[in-house]
Amino acid sequence: MIGPRQAIGAVQRQLASLRKAAVAEVEDINRLISHVLRGGVVLSLSFLIFAMLLLVVEGGPLPDSAVPPRDLLARLERFDPDALMTLGVVLLILTPVARVVLSLVSFVEERDARFVLITGIVLANLLASLALGVR
Repeated sequence: MIGPRQAIGAVQRQLASLRKAAVAEVEDINRLISHVLRGGVVLSLSFLIFAMLLLVVEGGPLPDSAVPPRDLLARLERFDPDALMTLGVVLLILTPVARVVLSLVSFVEERDARFVLITGIVLANLLASLALGVR
């Protein structure tokens, strides 16, 4: 027969293990978000540095405007420094968008309706501003 003290101890141990699992899950998503942010910045800087090196080697001037999205892929295939710089900037802009998407997925998994709504609004605002800013 289990006494009240043992039952309370068992419940406390169960709550502690649940709390530990929840903290580990939050740490995992935070670690993933951290890797995405860091990876986005490193990838973006890599393209920007590579483009600068190509400009130095070719002796060309710095671009005074971004490459239009409709021309980006064709110019990237030719290793055009202007297109590589534009891609670096686009990746840098999309990095926080990826963070918001990961947060949204996390909140959906947690079934936290309030934060799903808030994060969804933030994502919609980001996507709308990106769509309106593209010419």
